[in-house]
Amino acid sequence: MEQKILILSSLLKERIWGGSFFKDVLKKTTSDEKIGEMWSCSAIKDSESIIINRNLKGEKLSDCFKNHKELFNNSTLNEFPILIKLIATSDVLSVQVHPDDTYAKEHENSMGKTEGWLILKAKENSNIIISHNAKNKEELINYINNDDYEHLLKKVNVHEGEFYPIPSKTIHALGKDLLLLEIQQSSDITYRFYDYHRKDKNGNERPLHIKQAIECTSFTPYNYEIKNVLKEDSCIVWKNQYFLVSEQKINDSFIINNTNHDYLIVSVVKGSIKVNEYTLNLGDCFIITSLCEKQEILGNGIIVITKSLI
Repeated sequence: MEQKILILSSLLKERIWGGSFFKDVLKKTTSDEKIGEMWSCSAIKDSESIIINRNLKGEKLSDCFKNHKELFNNSTLNEFPILIKLIATSDVLSVQVHPDDTYAKEHENSMGKTEGWLILKAKENSNIIISHNAKNKEELINYINNDDYEHLLKKVNVHEGEFYPIPSKTIHALGKDLLLLEIQQSSDITYRFYDYHRKDKNGNERPLHIKQAIECTSFTPYNYEIKNVLKEDSCIVWKNQYFLVSEQKINDSFIINNTNHDYLIVSVVKGSIKVNEYTLNLGDCFIITSLCEKQEILGNGIIVITKSLI
């Protein structure tokens, strides 16, 4: 099958902390719902990207991955391994932690969730929560029992262009007034630690998952060097055991060489690009399949390229 690239549809998600960015700026909807996320490359059940080009038009990404392994370097995986989202926050997110593969497989029949955040826009005092001050499980439980999240959680001011690795078992939360690209394992498992006693539209606090969160939390210090990747013309952003992320500026024309016959997920994070006859803008994704050895990209902007390593 000579389907060399897959252009993907996206799916909007309403969130309690969402706002009007996807309506007012991206023009992706006319709804007044609080939209917080656009899932741009997803094979999660009931939240899937649909292929919109050529002879696979209308097929779900999960079905394509299962039925056309030649497009995906003959992967032996049963499920597509990557999920990519564009996120815009108008309020703070809940404090949460994700399980690793071992815990997720045993308790959720799922893969774990390691992710990374590329900050695309941030106001002057925008921040995130990343890691904590508890030295061990006993201290963590004491902080939780005393509702003392102010002293438990570590806040970090963030800036446009920075990339933050979020390995599984890391306590984390996004602050408000942020726009970012999230690249993660294809898992929707989240254990909510704390939600600021916030109530939904029905007057109820959202459920917490304290037991699971405590069991999954790491006490290893967060020790990643944070770099501003969007200042570079081209760079490796992050490599972990699951995926490799790189960044590339596009000035009029750029050719991606895929001589290793990988499958590569390309996300637009700035500007506008053209791939064959398709114009793609902020947050849009397409896949360069294993059958494509060389792909020209036209336009001016910045792309992020994600390669699965499993």
